[in-house]
Amino acid sequence: MKTETKITNKIVQLKERLGPFKKPPILYGCGVFICLIILIFAYKPLIIKLHNAANKLHEVEIELLNQRSTIAALEKSDVTGEIIQRNEVSLALAELTEKGRELGLDFSSISPSQPQETTQDGIGKLPISFTIESEYKNVGQFLAFVEGFPRSVAEVESLSMSLRENNPPKLNVELVLNLYVEIENAT
Repeated sequence: MKTETKITNKIVQLKERLGPFKKPPILYGCGVFICLIILIFAYKPLIIKLHNAANKLHEVEIELLNQRSTIAALEKSDVTGEIIQRNEVSLALAELTEKGRELGLDFSSISPSQPQETTQDGIGKLPISFTIESEYKNVGQFLAFVEGFPRSVAEVESLSMSLRENNPPKLNVELVLNLYVEIENAT
């Protein structure tokens, strides 16, 4: 009972010291302060998500700019290097498959298509489709060999890889490789 009386007396004394006009501004200030704290804690996850989304957008924009510059460079580049004769294609294919087998590639099929015209007179692009089974690192080594292929100018047109269901470390690879050849009927 004594402690309740002491607390009540202290509250009465505090009210008297503050006076009638000082209570509302202090209460309003405390209310505003509490509301600000609640807002900060309520919106903090949203602010973090917004910041992360802005970072991802920035990364995508940089990647897009890199891809655009790569595409622009490819469009401007002309075929340079050694261009093989049409009758030398079988030798080039033999060299590619021999190197591929040395690197551990298992060729399921190799299908040359008809030569296609390019922007340069007398030069055709010969697409060759490869179906390969191999490990990832072996495919990478083969692609590095293709990049520096000494016999002819060669480029990878398309590449798709998928894991083999019955042998996960191995991949099923679909590769379309273009060899540049001289066209016989060019003037």
